Amino acid sequence: MNIKILQISPQVPLPLDDGGKISIYGITKCLSDRGHEIHFVCYLKDADEKWTQKKMSEVCKPYLLNVNTQNKLLPAIGNLPSQIPYNVSKFIRKEMKQFLKEFFSKNQVDIVHIDNLHMAWCIDEIKKYSDAPIVLRQHNLEMKIMQRFSENTKNPLLKIFAKVQARKFMSYEPAMCQKMDMCLMITKQDELDLLALNNKIKAKTLSVGVDDSLFKILQTDYERFSLFHIGNLNWLPNKDGLDWFIEKVLTIIVNKIPAVKLYVYGKNVDKISIPKELNENIIRLGYVENIWAEIINKNLAIVPLRIGSGIRIKIIELLAAGYPVISTSIGKEGLNLITGLDLLVADSPESFAENIVSFFLGKIDRESIIKNGREKIFADYSWSKIGENLEKLYTNLINQRENKL
Repeated sequence: MNIKILQISPQVPLPLDDGGKISIYGITKCLSDRGHEIHFVCYLKDADEKWTQKKMSEVCKPYLLNVNTQNKLLPAIGNLPSQIPYNVSKFIRKEMKQFLKEFFSKNQVDIVHIDNLHMAWCIDEIKKYSDAPIVLRQHNLEMKIMQRFSENTKNPLLKIFAKVQARKFMSYEPAMCQKMDMCLMITKQDELDLLALNNKIKAKTLSVGVDDSLFKILQTDYERFSLFHIGNLNWLPNKDGLDWFIEKVLTIIVNKIPAVKLYVYGKNVDKISIPKELNENIIRLGYVENIWAEIINKNLAIVPLRIGSGIRIKIIELLAAGYPVISTSIGKEGLNLITGLDLLVADSPESFAENIVSFFLGKIDRESIIKNGREKIFADYSWSKIGENLEKLYTNLINQRENKL
């Protein structure tokens, strides 16, 4: 059965340089590979329109709306009396409303796939024009991210703002999810947490996948005392985690292994402050076109997240590519991985540092962890398997809708 799909995204999913983009594009591509017709609409933000149009046209029919959704101070303050969280309100745009009106005047689809709670508001517009089932793909539980941010930030004004926003999400997120024909959660824990707030929500767990090419990466040599961090530091959980690692963990490691180096990759690396005593130990490399070529000689990946929900796609990609990983429990959350066998996990600064020092000194079997992690990802995280499951789910929803008509 060829399925005609309208996919709505808050952002351009290319280049594949963060977990959200990988998760969005992975679904588009795996459904396209299975022969389905995908109409994909998103906000352009600061992406290159011509390049994006060309690349997205390889897997779908793209519609790029010239909208920028950057955070702004005055609108954030003005949002305080609203019941809608600020991180959602900035995505409610007249350009998308107009697009949906015009699109459905010329097209009908079998199903609508919405990526992210930020675009869930579109359901009320869509129902004006279409009877198609509507699925919401939740890449995170936004309420959980905001709650954890409010608990971890040291800025008193941000803490107050985040607590207010977290309360809004606790009300808004379950209410929007209940409107959907199905909510696809990225982890079982997110599904359980959502249903605990409202058991009338129709929800299932659908994980993410990795590109098969990652399993073919072979590392022949590496810098023994090298750590590396990958992540856009515009995303608060990434910056918070890296700041915590530099401030609380790295000094402990350097005191025991002075030669250790931390390589930092990703956008906005200038946002991190480096203490004078760690100047020789931290190398800010920023965004690179081919991250796998850049890290081919690096040793241990760090994922020191203290805020977040959902799945850390970077972890499953790194393990697939044959890199050992040390993460916090929050970073590992939602992943079917065994601590100490497939990856290292620690939460306190002392434990995080101790694990890294033990790893560098050969007290932890590097090759065994690489082998175990790679095998687990290969068995459990495949885009082809996810595409097949999603296709079955779509087909069932379409059939149920037709039977009601």
